[in-house]
Amino acid sequence: MVGAAMTAAYFKTIMREIWSSKARFASILLIIFLGVAFYTGIRATGPDMSQAANDYYAKQKLATNSVQSTMGLTKADTRVLNQHRSQLTYQATRYADVNQLNNSQVVRVMALPTTQRLNRLRIVKGRLPRHANEIVLDAQAQRLQPKLKVGSTYRISSTAKRNAQFTRRTFKVVGFVNSPTYVENTNRGVTNIGKGTLDYLVYVRPQVIKSSVITRIDVQFKNLRGVTPYTAKYRRLNRENTAQLKRWLKQQARKRQQALQAQAQAKLKPLRQATQQLASQVPAGTAQLVKLQSQLKRAQAQVAAITMPTYLYTDRTDNPGYTEYHENTQRVVALSTVFPLFFIAIAALICLTTMTRMVEELRLQMGTLKALGYTNTAVGSEFMIYGGLAALIGTALGVLFGVNFFPRFIAQAYGSMYNLPAINVQYIWMDIGIALAIALLCTLGTALVVLRVDLNSLPAQLLQPRSPKAGKTLLLERWQWLWHRLSFNHKITLRNLFRYKQRLLMTVLGIAGCMAMMITGFGLKDSIGDISVKQFNELWHYDAMVTRSGNETDQQRQALSRGQLYQASLKLQAKQVTVKQSGVAEQTATLGIPAPHQSLSKFVVLRHRQSHQAIHIGDCGAVIDEKLAKLYGVQAGDDLTIKLAGQTTRRIHISAVAENYVNHFIYMSPTYYRRVFKQAPVYNTNYVRFKQATKKQENAYADRLLKQAGVQNVTLMSTEKATNFKMLDSMNLVVLIFVISAGALALVVLYNLTNINVSERIRELSTIKVLGFYDGEVTMYIFRKNLILTVLGIIAGCFLGNWLHTYILQTAETNALMFSPTIHPLSYVYAALLTLAFSLLVMGMMHRKLKRVNMLDALKSVD
Repeated sequence: MVGAAMTAAYFKTIMREIWSSKARFASILLIIFLGVAFYTGIRATGPDMSQAANDYYAKQKLATNSVQSTMGLTKADTRVLNQHRSQLTYQATRYADVNQLNNSQVVRVMALPTTQRLNRLRIVKGRLPRHANEIVLDAQAQRLQPKLKVGSTYRISSTAKRNAQFTRRTFKVVGFVNSPTYVENTNRGVTNIGKGTLDYLVYVRPQVIKSSVITRIDVQFKNLRGVTPYTAKYRRLNRENTAQLKRWLKQQARKRQQALQAQAQAKLKPLRQATQQLASQVPAGTAQLVKLQSQLKRAQAQVAAITMPTYLYTDRTDNPGYTEYHENTQRVVALSTVFPLFFIAIAALICLTTMTRMVEELRLQMGTLKALGYTNTAVGSEFMIYGGLAALIGTALGVLFGVNFFPRFIAQAYGSMYNLPAINVQYIWMDIGIALAIALLCTLGTALVVLRVDLNSLPAQLLQPRSPKAGKTLLLERWQWLWHRLSFNHKITLRNLFRYKQRLLMTVLGIAGCMAMMITGFGLKDSIGDISVKQFNELWHYDAMVTRSGNETDQQRQALSRGQLYQASLKLQAKQVTVKQSGVAEQTATLGIPAPHQSLSKFVVLRHRQSHQAIHIGDCGAVIDEKLAKLYGVQAGDDLTIKLAGQTTRRIHISAVAENYVNHFIYMSPTYYRRVFKQAPVYNTNYVRFKQATKKQENAYADRLLKQAGVQNVTLMSTEKATNFKMLDSMNLVVLIFVISAGALALVVLYNLTNINVSERIRELSTIKVLGFYDGEVTMYIFRKNLILTVLGIIAGCFLGNWLHTYILQTAETNALMFSPTIHPLSYVYAALLTLAFSLLVMGMMHRKLKRVNMLDALKSVD
């Protein structure tokens, strides 16, 4: 048996082997490093981004619910909530929206509570206001008006009616803040003044706003503290809390109506007394008495016409950016389920090839050790230590790099969209354990697979060189016409190519995998970028959407078509409907009934996505969007159940499925609408087309329309498009990570396989150098084979990448969004050129190595 001294010597031999094959050891380590870094880093990104948001919401005490009323709220409402202080915390808020006439920006002026119990502001610069002449601005204000700074003068400049809402209108800017209510950088919600959307918010001391009526009450339920947002438990508790809130405030609408009527009656008391006094003094029918009685009658009718206010209940999902941020983190999570595993699979494949070559190189040493009495465990331990060290070091470095780099980089890519604080990286030990297990499996597992035959062989067999693989006649050689026309070098290349079929397969699969990941990265960029281009440029051809409270009046029609900006418009009914089906999450869709429906094609293109064949709305069914059809598993000819608010569910027949990428739409003709809902449509919306217009002209048009009675909102498509493009452009950096990572893996794979190829054929290469081949010819001797394998890998990678791209799109899509499934031809070209570039780079490195080959040593070695 072998003693301890021999064991120490053997360990030195193992260390010497690692040092003498530094390139191979480094290549295994680097492959493990890339695979583990990608796996642990991408897997941690989604949870890190979610945790950053959860911590921010908890720290800033973001409200879980909000209550508003069409007639404002009063202390009576807060008294009701005060009775349930054990279950919730609330904060009353007052604000007024103004249209700044000097720059056409719509601003919400909010009274900052003395004590911020909820929705605490995060200070970006400066401090909060302490006096009535001080103001803090939303950080978005500085992005829109770069001249605004701490110490600047800010002035509210609106119409006389809106200016009258404030005790003062000139302030000193003392700071810039972010509100947890608006985590999205640009979107600040909608309003019923100006262009219909808010640009930013400003915060003043409570005494600045004159109104005593509460605009909104924010509520935070205590049973949701500590519950992770976005989870099923949070949604369930939130539904229960909202229902509870509605029950508590159910009687308040009637009481508010009675209170308003009582106030109005009190104001009528002098008129009523004057009428009664005059009636006792003059005969009935006197002109003055009749006039007073008519005034009293009209005033009493107005009092009686005071309707019951509507209470509006919202929650966090109605906050701009709140749901969208979660959807973006889920996209990253979806990508992390497939991409890293695919990455590691390629690493395992290359490790198998590398460890196989190592076992073959050390065959003679294994035979010697077995002849000296070393056990199979001792002999195999060299490969275990070799592979295990590479796996452990590669895993440790990969975890440190991946967990600290990828989450921060991807979160920074979303930084242009959201105003959340920087993320704190976290080590997800389950994923790290899985990565380590896979790394050890790639090295130790593959080594055991390769060693199983040699360890069971006799020392005498191992001390003899392995018999060279028998040459076989290629099928190509039977094609005499072609074979005789090939040069000697080409014949050698083809024979070597098909001699080692396992190596050929490994190389092609490795290159194909890297090519597939690069195609998927470029393809994701194409699919995401095409959403806005196709939706806003090809499918939607209107520039504004005007929403009214009812059918169009003559005055509204004239205001709509007034001015040089206007080109054409289309009336339609646009209402929100819910789509219901057991087993599928409920979706919200816009039900559109155009009048006349034949004119819809000038504003909205309805077509089949693949054939681009036009779709026409008929009187026997509805047209739905493709994503909605996918979600509910329906197609043309099937039925779908929808529900309008306040009505029973209805079944509609689907006549066609149209291309669409953003949100859900259902279009039907007025005739079919009457048949389904038993009522005539109310055309409460206009699609408007402009001539060439600037942003300022569009805003002025929206401002003018919103001054018309009955016009509730004007949505400018240029704003929607800009927001959409900005959101989707942030994915470019994420895609860049995938392309660079796949490229790095491709470089390592090609280097590793080429290095093995050279080491296997070093005697052959030395022989041809002795025969007089130039250095360039020797390099081409190897490169021809590599080039063929690279091209084969590129071709296979195109098909594999197309499949991987399709799979990831299906995984990453949200319910309200459909990615374009098309990969641009240029993406295939870019991926192929990158792979070829990496192959050329590797051959450049190999060329330098081949020039330094010691031919005598190589020819004396035993192959």
